Amino acid sequence: MDNDAARHELIDALALVQEQFADLALVEEERAALSSSGTSADGTVTVTVDCDGVVIDTSVSENYLDDHDLADLGQHITDAAQDAARDVEKKVTELLAPLAERREQMPSLSDIVEGAPDIADLLSTRAALPRVEDEPDDYPTVRSAR
Repeated sequence: MDNDAARHELIDALALVQEQFADLALVEEERAALSSSGTSADGTVTVTVDCDGVVIDTSVSENYLDDHDLADLGQHITDAAQDAARDVEKKVTELLAPLAERREQMPSLSDIVEGAPDIADLLSTRAALPRVEDEPDDYPTVRSAR
């Protein structure tokens, strides 16, 4: 591959990476706003979970005892929570799908520049190394706005 072709391929790869990072921030905001509700016991029990599947609200209708036993309430809550968690997991997967597809399209750096290390390999090597207590961390701390 000549230098011009390699340069154009590298520019295209960097553009994909830049798009990925820009979209990642937007997707994280959308993901943080996701929630899902599940119901059971003929709609008298509702559980809502956040984007991580953590229960954020549980409600039991006043007429729950008209048709259901109190002894079954725990199972109804569990069923509703599990339905909600499955649904929010599906929503998150659908939200992240375009990012995963773009990531698959990204060429390896070594495909563009012969002998260049792959960034994924470098990151996994860094993660596998033991951390020295007084060693400065070269990576920034990233926190969600949630």
